[in-house]
Amino acid sequence: MDFKTFKLENGAKIKYLYRDSIPIVYVSVLIPASALDESKPSVAYLTAHLLTHGTKTMTVRQIEDKIDFLAISIDKKITHDYTMLTLATTKRHLKEALNLFFDVLMNPVFPEEELKKELTRVEKSLKQMEEDPSYIAYKTFINQLFNKHPYGRPVEGEPEQLKNITRQDLMNFYEKFYNPQGMIFSVVGDIEEEELKKLIEPIGRWQNGHYYSRQLNPPIFIKRKEPVKIFIKRPDLTQSTIILGFEGISRNDPDFYALSVMNYIVGGGGLTSRLAKQIRENRGLAYSVYSTFSPYLMPGAFYVEVKTKSENTQNVIKLIVEELKKMKEKEVTTEELKEAKAFLTGSFPLRIDTMKKISEFLPVIDFYGLGDDYISKYPEYIEKVTKQDIKTVAEKILNTQAYIVVIVGKDL
Repeated sequence: MDFKTFKLENGAKIKYLYRDSIPIVYVSVLIPASALDESKPSVAYLTAHLLTHGTKTMTVRQIEDKIDFLAISIDKKITHDYTMLTLATTKRHLKEALNLFFDVLMNPVFPEEELKKELTRVEKSLKQMEEDPSYIAYKTFINQLFNKHPYGRPVEGEPEQLKNITRQDLMNFYEKFYNPQGMIFSVVGDIEEEELKKLIEPIGRWQNGHYYSRQLNPPIFIKRKEPVKIFIKRPDLTQSTIILGFEGISRNDPDFYALSVMNYIVGGGGLTSRLAKQIRENRGLAYSVYSTFSPYLMPGAFYVEVKTKSENTQNVIKLIVEELKKMKEKEVTTEELKEAKAFLTGSFPLRIDTMKKISEFLPVIDFYGLGDDYISKYPEYIEKVTKQDIKTVAEKILNTQAYIVVIVGKDL
């Protein structure tokens, strides 16, 4: 993918890709600010969400009216590692849209009334999520795995943690971490390079005080010698939701590609995966079962999730552990390896099949230091994975003697 990269005087990076198939432009900005940096849970999340709720010159209503009038959108994404904003606009309204986008990014005021409304909304949303057994199981699992590390809590925080958040908390967080020096912008669409350079001049002039280098403290995982089992009783449920998992890897771990292939084979490959065949197809014990992993800046998690009737809970856990043991004890088959590689390389283009996806993907590649040639090299990285690589990463990750399992259901 032939995109260009240039750096502004204040340190902000710009990724630029010209696409004129339709008269639309997407502008994304990745801000290296997240729960990893906050003094109180939910501050990073609330800071990002309130950017569009008032600036030094515009009220929230004026911003909303402007967004409607220009027919644009500003999306927000808050992950455990970073915050991202994405603007979508027609070429016709690009200048006005960018001015608004830069205004909410550079001049937010976090009005007290808007913070109160947002706190109420988030609290209500979190309480609704607490009704979802999958959410309860996942939240409990990451809390147990990561202990008190920020990776061990939802980015939204917890309902009881919202009460002590103030406007000053958001302002302090913004002033400390929303610095152009660490930001990565991407511009994808129908805009010439010279026009782009003129339009982004406000970003180049932006100064937001001292640049703070992030202090990243990796999770400290407890070394266990036996499984940890947590049961959360929900008498109203007819089935159990089970999450069984382990410490994972970081995004920059050399084993990332081997783990991607292994994950597809054991549980990430839908109905063709080993877990689906054993638990769903052969025994009819669950409608869905899958595995996944979360590679962050620092080691994340690898886990399996399944829903099954309460009376099948222990049997299903036993089957999961057996399948994971097999991944460590014996190499995968040639057919499994071939199918996994074909899927991963074949589906990769779907991650970047729209201008918006490209706009959001380019900063992430830079953020994790994957290299400007990552998109073209990804198939090569996957194809290099061997059977022994998969067995090695399985031995490294799948500690079947000391897993964490969380069960949410009626009984054991």
